[in-house]
Amino acid sequence: MSGFPGVFRVTYARYGELRDDLAQQMVRGGLLVKVHDAPGLDFDSAVGLELVLPDGTTLQGTGKVLQVFAGVGFAVTVQRELVEEVSRFAGRPEVVASGTARHERVERPTTHPAPPVRPRRTSAPSSLWRSPAAPLRRPATTPPPLAVVPRAKPATTPPPVAAPPAAAPIAAAESLPAALAAAPPATSSPAAAPPAASAPARPDGLSRMEKVQKALHGTRDERNAILRDRDRTLHAFVLKNPQLDADDLVAIARNAQLAGDLLQQVGDRKEWLQRPAIALALARNPKTPPELAVRALEHVPLEAVRQLAKGAGALPHVQAAARKRLLV
Repeated sequence: MSGFPGVFRVTYARYGELRDDLAQQMVRGGLLVKVHDAPGLDFDSAVGLELVLPDGTTLQGTGKVLQVFAGVGFAVTVQRELVEEVSRFAGRPEVVASGTARHERVERPTTHPAPPVRPRRTSAPSSLWRSPAAPLRRPATTPPPLAVVPRAKPATTPPPVAAPPAAAPIAAAESLPAALAAAPPATSSPAAAPPAASAPARPDGLSRMEKVQKALHGTRDERNAILRDRDRTLHAFVLKNPQLDADDLVAIARNAQLAGDLLQQVGDRKEWLQRPAIALALARNPKTPPELAVRALEHVPLEAVRQLAKGAGALPHVQAAARKRLLV
């Protein structure tokens, strides 16, 4: 990125903050880089962009300055390819529990191209020069004399006369049409060959970026389709959809096909975990992390706790925690 007048680097400490920037800014094609002082940059200036993830992975791209906010930073464009790369890594588990992103401008040394090397003129060998007094020799036009080839003596013995071919049997002549009929058909030329089958189209016909948009802003059916997608990094974007209601969250907390990381994100939201139906669904889900399942019992109604203490659809650690709560 040495050819850009400025290179911005954003180092993320948490994947949660990366997901927030992805959902609120990058999917819309921009990112606010909080660098106050960056001389030499103005509207439409080309810049380089580096995103350093919490695990040390560095993603690079290019962009342009959209707007300059005095005392705040620079709004720059983000390439679609870079957004897709970020969305692949955004669903990873946290490395550290706290920290904020660091925004900075990285100075790159300017490299200058080496001057072109001019070819040196070398003197021609003396053999190629002729004296002005020497006449120019032209190639001889007279062909060289032909070598005398002695004439071969005629053969005294006449060559043997080949015997006439024997007549083919009549049966062979009659079987010729049948042999031609039984011969395999000639292979067609490459031009007449049928075109090769093209690669099968994707079943859903959506790119990754389109799936992220469906997860963030889609309807209930579209969100459920995203939750069934094999790419588990898309599931976390569904929780950021503003159209989610209590029924959707209960269905997510009850879904044993989802990863434990997604259920952990549901339980980390206090306003969701305090709902009895969501807490009970998390306590019964075998994919729920054990610590979260035990903590969810604090918001489960007492009658449901009694059922869990009896082992009704509960794992052993949840059953033991439910019995302990009844004894308190």
